[in-house]
Amino acid sequence: MEPLAIVRRAWRAGPETPTMERDRAATLRDAAASGVEIVLAVALATGAVALLQPTAPATGLGVLYLLSVLAVAIRRGEGAALVTAPLSVITLNYLFIAPRHRLAIAHSQDVVELVVLLIAAVVGGRLAAAGRQRAAESENRARLAGAREREASLVADVASAIAAGGPMTAQLQSIGLRLAVATGASRARVVLEPVPSPGVDELAVHLGTRSRAGWLYVTNDADWPPEDLGRISAPLGRLIDVALERERVAEQSAETEAAKRAEIAKTAILHAISHDLRSPITAITTAGSVLGSSGLTDDERVELTDVIRTESARLARLVDDLLDLSKIEARSVEPRADWCDLHDVIASAAAQLVGGSAVEFGLPTELPLVRADAAQLERVFSNLIENAIKFSPSGTPVRITGGVRRGHVTVRVIDTGRGIPPQHRARVFDPFFRARGAVAPGSGLGLAICRGFVEANGGRITLQSGTDRGTSFAVTFPVPLQPETVT
Repeated sequence: MEPLAIVRRAWRAGPETPTMERDRAATLRDAAASGVEIVLAVALATGAVALLQPTAPATGLGVLYLLSVLAVAIRRGEGAALVTAPLSVITLNYLFIAPRHRLAIAHSQDVVELVVLLIAAVVGGRLAAAGRQRAAESENRARLAGAREREASLVADVASAIAAGGPMTAQLQSIGLRLAVATGASRARVVLEPVPSPGVDELAVHLGTRSRAGWLYVTNDADWPPEDLGRISAPLGRLIDVALERERVAEQSAETEAAKRAEIAKTAILHAISHDLRSPITAITTAGSVLGSSGLTDDERVELTDVIRTESARLARLVDDLLDLSKIEARSVEPRADWCDLHDVIASAAAQLVGGSAVEFGLPTELPLVRADAAQLERVFSNLIENAIKFSPSGTPVRITGGVRRGHVTVRVIDTGRGIPPQHRARVFDPFFRARGAVAPGSGLGLAICRGFVEANGGRITLQSGTDRGTSFAVTFPVPLQPETVT
């Protein structure tokens, strides 16, 4: 071949890749091994013929070469057998058929025997090679069947895991663990990302997902070859698509349910607000209309003025409660934390309600200071004490107790009213919910505001209602490291 033609052929073939180089090296090693085995087989047959020649004619001992051809055919295939057969005949003729050490035959009978030996060797070699090929095909089919079985088992295992449900992240982690166990890899993971990012010792396989791009990463020590991993990626991708679709449907259903509940809550809130606003507005409007008429006595005018003043304060309180609730719901409460003496805060809250005469104090003399917004805590205890007075029997004081335990200080506001039914206790802190019936005045916002302010200041409020009568609300704060006493 001309040099230019060689250059053109090499250019068309392109540069050899590492895989091509490895394949070529493996082919050369296999050819060398076949050559060595052919030479050894012929040499062994020659030795056997040399040992047995005194007992039998050389042409009869040629069957030993036939055995070497069969052995090579079984181990190396038809090509190696076709090389071994003529080599065996030539060796037998050269070493053992007269005239010896010459490629010549003196008797026609020897020619026939050598030809028969050659034909038998060729035919036997081809038959042995065919048998070897069928055995290899059967072994390959068995291997493929085993591979399909373990792939099917893995798919079924992953399908059962996905059917169990759960968060998508947890499902992907579970699939990765099952893949590692099935493939014998030290680590396997499934990641939903558009661009692969395998580790140093990982093989990346694209998953056949449709909704989102995904990748399967398996360490290089896996027992499965890359083609098996590529084959398993499509069914795994479809299963992950099912999980993603189920998650999407669940999220959509949750959003629909949340929107439905929000609509119901909005309707209830609007109804409650309209009801609570209507009463003071009606009273103020009526009193204002009557004040404009003639013929009223001074006492009547004073009474109507008191009605307007009282209902205006009630209306202002409701508006303040709504504004506070909106801040709490928006998580925009910003307490101005400072050292607070709970004795002072509770006394100030009680003094705003009928002079505090309906309150019985049972607080310990020494309570640790807490870090909180004093104005917000005063609002909390004012609401709790007001509720307790509202639902206590006439003439029965509200008790306030407290104590310190396990690094927390707790204050309890206790009434002796009819208590809260068990079925309502879980909702007492919900806005606009009035647990002890709608006959008592109030907007149903007090306890919701109490919980919002207490939690914003790092505390906790709980209901401790009795089984028969009485209700206790406990407000708890962690005890910080106390400030040093200034002397």
